[in-house]
Amino acid sequence: MSRAKSTARRGFGAVEQLPSKRWRARYTGPDGRSRSAPSTFATKGEADRWLTLMHAELLRGTWTAPEAADITLADYTAAWLRQRAPHLRPRTLDLYRRLAERWILTPVGEGRTAVDLSALSLRTISPILVREWFAAVTASAHASASTRGTRGTRGGHPARAWAHGAGLTVAPTGRLSPAVLTSWQQAGSPQPRLVRSARPDAGRTVTAQAYRLLHAILTTAVDDELITNNPARIPGAGHVSHEERMPLKPSEVADLAEAMPEHLRVAVLVAAWSGLRPGEVFALTRADIDIDAGQLTVRRTMIEIPDQPVAFGPPKTAAGRRKVALPGLVTEALFEHLTAHPSRPEALVFTTSTGGPVRSGARSVAMRTARNAIGRPDITWHHLRHTGATLAAQAGATQAELMHRIGHTSTRAASLYQHASQARDAYLAAALDTIVRG
Repeated sequence: MSRAKSTARRGFGAVEQLPSKRWRARYTGPDGRSRSAPSTFATKGEADRWLTLMHAELLRGTWTAPEAADITLADYTAAWLRQRAPHLRPRTLDLYRRLAERWILTPVGEGRTAVDLSALSLRTISPILVREWFAAVTASAHASASTRGTRGTRGGHPARAWAHGAGLTVAPTGRLSPAVLTSWQQAGSPQPRLVRSARPDAGRTVTAQAYRLLHAILTTAVDDELITNNPARIPGAGHVSHEERMPLKPSEVADLAEAMPEHLRVAVLVAAWSGLRPGEVFALTRADIDIDAGQLTVRRTMIEIPDQPVAFGPPKTAAGRRKVALPGLVTEALFEHLTAHPSRPEALVFTTSTGGPVRSGARSVAMRTARNAIGRPDITWHHLRHTGATLAAQAGATQAELMHRIGHTSTRAASLYQHASQARDAYLAAALDTIVRG
């Protein structure tokens, strides 16, 4: 094998003349690996100048590994998801995969204005390109989220919306009768008419989620020394400001439960007075309920992934495994519910009419009907968790007690529920009055 004819040492790197009379430049990168210039040089001066440029990039902190030019965002994203899969919760991993497939691995937008980052190498993705991508995601997500069924039947059977429009009486959840399905088919199987929502912030949540995912992927690329700076640096792009959730009053909780289908009434009371997450409520088994002690044990949560059977896994956080005491009225309602629906200890507490788990889609349909009936169209199942935490704080729960009750390890999360309220202030005033009067 031919050897270099001579080697010239310098302050940074080295140049050597090859038997072909051309010059090769080599240097050691910050990762300890030796690298050569992509091509040889006709003169020693050209090789020296190339090394000087490499040295300048290292000193400025703008140097990137040459092999980074060959790694596309698509390939790196696939590796990023694969490496994190063992450490992510199933729902989180499914969300990341869907976000990546929809917004990062495919072109965003239409026609000549479409932005496609997937085929670009990591080092060619600039802040300008990221801003163009973000604008395209914002517009596309807004257009997609603004299209709604006239009766909010997302995830439901279109025959149910048709039946409502035709004046037929159908339950908000559960199986449709053969007669309704036959009538719908005879009518031509009409689909819900789509309308445009006027909400200016439609799609903002999914846009922020997509941006946070891209930012996380590129942050890892910086850590891997494939790029020197994260080009995803749009202030506030990953943050969404939601309207403040107004907790329900105790009377509203009772009214909401009464407006629910029979098999979900007690679930509303448990959710609103315990502060459990919806997935935790509908993962409870009869063995988790201790009527005599007036408490329940949270040891798992329901996991729903599109096109997959319902599964159950550990709670969202380590603090999620906990025992939660219930008010007497809720314990009594639970006792009556369990007595009216006898089953095995391992059976779910709240089920469908056929004994299966209650999926989020069915729960949401029932919630829409009930919340409209009591005049609170803003309520969601997660809203009940907020209500339970707020009521516990108003009752005087300390931060540590509230963190245990709602299953949080973050003091910040607990402090959100300990905001001042008029009702709590009146309670404190009454307590101070007692002290004043001795």
